[in-house]
Amino acid sequence: MARHRRYIGRSVLDLGCGGGVLGALLAPTGREYLGVDANPDMLREARKLPGLRFLDADVTHDRIPGRFDTVTMLGNAMAHFTVADMDRLLAARRANVRPGSTFLLDYRDLIAMFWQGTWTKVRVTTHVRGTITHRARLLDLEKGTLHLRARPSTRKWVLDWSHALWSPFILEMLMRHHGWLLAHRSPPKARRGASRIPQDYVDVYRLEATRA
Repeated sequence: MARHRRYIGRSVLDLGCGGGVLGALLAPTGREYLGVDANPDMLREARKLPGLRFLDADVTHDRIPGRFDTVTMLGNAMAHFTVADMDRLLAARRANVRPGSTFLLDYRDLIAMFWQGTWTKVRVTTHVRGTITHRARLLDLEKGTLHLRARPSTRKWVLDWSHALWSPFILEMLMRHHGWLLAHRSPPKARRGASRIPQDYVDVYRLEATRA
């Protein structure tokens, strides 16, 4: 997040905060921080971090107290939110922002990955402790989700889950509808020897004064 630090204000609302990694990074800076998640296991871990506030809530409709300079959805958060979910989220979170507030989001462009053939039937992800094989089971265009089955090389567990379909042009249209204008987009640098363009983006949006 170092290259996006200039977009982070004095108060931060971290939606889908998971284990509170962003909060731990921001804690030494003295910023006001509130992490929100609906996963009790994640919040249990997050609350082990000293001096940080966390809230158990559904970010798409539950009331969240306070107004913030910056809202974030980072890590794997957006993979769990469809376009319909994000539409509700943006409407509900209008009460938590002010004109000039920024919104930082990172996401994977699955539309481009399908177009380029980098994710078709099987995708293998290598982690520090092994390899995860993701198999696409069903593409639901009506709901905007890709249903997957993940299995590690050890084959001790299998995870069935859904990944929301996102692309820069989809997100930008939705954000603009709610009054957020794109301020910065930074796709990551391509890996050495990679023949395909990167598909993981970090976007920064700023709320227009006329739509607050």
